[in-house]
Amino acid sequence: MRIYIDEMHRLWRTPGIIFAVIIACFATFGVLKLRSKGMLYYVQPEEYKEAFQKMDGMQLGEAYALYADKEYDMMDFSREAFLNKAVRDELEEQLTYEDYLAGITDEAERLTSVSIFADKDSFLYRNAIKTSGVYEKLKGKIGIEPGPSKGLELWSGNGVTGLIIILVLLVMINEIVLKDRESGQLNLLFTMDKGRGTHGFIKLLVCCTSAFAVTFIVLLTAFFTSGYIIGNGDVTRSVQSVTGLKGCTMETSVLGYMLVYFLVLSVTAAVLSIIIFLTASVLKSSVAVYLTVAAIFGTEAVLYYLIGENSYLAFLKEFNLMSFMDTGRYLSVYGNVSIFGYPVNRFVFVMVSLILLISVFLPLAIKAYSVQTTVTVRKSRKSKGWLKCPVPKSVSPFLHEAYKLLICGGTLWVLLLFAGYQAAGYTPVREYFENEDSLYYKKYALMFEGPVTEETVKAINAEKNRFKEIEEEMRKVLAECPPELASSISMQYQEQLKPKMGFEMFVSRVEQLKHSGAYIVYDTGYRLLTFDKLAKSKEITLGITAGIMLVLTLSYLFAGDDRLYIERVTSVTLNGRRALFLKKVILGSLVVLVIYCLNYLPYILSTLTVYGSGGLGFPTQSVRNLEGTVFEKLGFSIGGSIAFYAVLKYMFMIAEMLVLSLISKKLRSLSRTIVTGLVVFVGPLLIMYVMN
Repeated sequence: MRIYIDEMHRLWRTPGIIFAVIIACFATFGVLKLRSKGMLYYVQPEEYKEAFQKMDGMQLGEAYALYADKEYDMMDFSREAFLNKAVRDELEEQLTYEDYLAGITDEAERLTSVSIFADKDSFLYRNAIKTSGVYEKLKGKIGIEPGPSKGLELWSGNGVTGLIIILVLLVMINEIVLKDRESGQLNLLFTMDKGRGTHGFIKLLVCCTSAFAVTFIVLLTAFFTSGYIIGNGDVTRSVQSVTGLKGCTMETSVLGYMLVYFLVLSVTAAVLSIIIFLTASVLKSSVAVYLTVAAIFGTEAVLYYLIGENSYLAFLKEFNLMSFMDTGRYLSVYGNVSIFGYPVNRFVFVMVSLILLISVFLPLAIKAYSVQTTVTVRKSRKSKGWLKCPVPKSVSPFLHEAYKLLICGGTLWVLLLFAGYQAAGYTPVREYFENEDSLYYKKYALMFEGPVTEETVKAINAEKNRFKEIEEEMRKVLAECPPELASSISMQYQEQLKPKMGFEMFVSRVEQLKHSGAYIVYDTGYRLLTFDKLAKSKEITLGITAGIMLVLTLSYLFAGDDRLYIERVTSVTLNGRRALFLKKVILGSLVVLVIYCLNYLPYILSTLTVYGSGGLGFPTQSVRNLEGTVFEKLGFSIGGSIAFYAVLKYMFMIAEMLVLSLISKKLRSLSRTIVTGLVVFVGPLLIMYVMN
């Protein structure tokens, strides 16, 4: 017990852990704040919360009567009208809960009566019968009370708390396992009277306890945030009073539901911590640990999001770490998993799966921890075969640092793997059109590409007249033709008039260009390369990849020396610390350039190839998202603006590298530098990607 307390105290007093938890709380608040804006649309959260506060102590029917008689005009776009509609719709949904239960029973009867679902040995038939029976037992037992639902829906279904918990767990496992290994304390720890196995079990117990603590802190932050922004209402009312949770089959209060939610998510987080602990104990390289963890969760995420619930691979979607983390999915509504054609309650399936994972991975993690050793220094030996990496004979500090980073630090192999991954997974940019009108818009933009001259205006007017003539001719023919032929004739003319809407969009754009001195250009590709909202998702994805690669390849450049206090040696040399640091920055900048080229150049070149590059020399105001910007005032061309953004991304990566050097200076640990770098550079982008 004493060792457990000491380990807990050592972990939770670490500045990195405290910082990670604080960042997690701020991230939770920020994410929920952003998501809340999309839940109420045109309704102000304060007004929504106040409207339900006025219903305190009222019965549901009495509360509904306050809004039932208010007139609803679809053309009324006032704030009060939107508020009244939002509150009334929510109260109506609460008022019709019994109808909701009856609808499930009716739907089950309808499905089982259809011939294709009537096979009593099929999963669909059994699932419908079992689901109907579960909800049938709730009829007449649940008392619905009025109260705000959006806050608790935001708390239980935001989908980001699990991701935040995983990131904090990575930081904790780093402190518990990797830090002891890097500092060479493992051999000392293994001589304790409790032995290696006992010490490994205690470490795991600390991980699991900390997983519960982190989950509690994040969920508590989310609860207070949702209550502050939208309002949570009375937590003693039935959980089915929350419209987004009316599918829940637990006969409990909102508080009881929250407690179950916390316990299940905590157990899931504990299982994840055991798996990460096992990975960190088996692999001796910090980079390998994080790559493996990323590969595990990446694979699980792909299986979870791409496999449909009715697919024959649905078992891989259900028996999945990402599925287990999505707690609201199987607590807020009843569902079954097909096990050999038999419906098994998804909640029961998750709990049994978690117990099974604990039973398998817990002893493996303890064993892996007890047999590991400290990282030994490899003796210099002559390489054999085609992988010859001889130590350079030159005493040049730059070449020495290059060898240390690329070969000893493994950066060369990471870059080669990344290059192979980029080559194998390369997918050219595909042109996207919202509709057929956009396709015709592109046709006219390319046809008249260039400055708006008198000849251009004449050609555009000629096209206008052509459409007018077609319309006049159509009206004349339809007026004279027999009624039975009108439909076919109209279709023929409509075929000729198909490009008209795209042409009108083009004419509208040309009218704008006349007043700015811009050129006609099809600008979609250029918008994608200049931080337009069209490219938001892609830019975030590229940023995540660049951040991960930068941390994995350059952490060793600085942390490798910082953890050994090498500056105490270099400070007395001829050139000193400053010259050595400058050489490291130059070397790091070259590595960043390689990452940048592998990550961004294929996308830039593919975009220009697909969307066209003939307008690179045109004025920058020819592109919609660059109109009125500083680029227009400085007289930049489109190509110059794209080049500026390209250089800006590279300089931002250089700035990240410098921040990484400061982090390593403070932490003096390779593994901690990697984890902190991933949290700082990748964490915010990952949250933005989930929110996008």
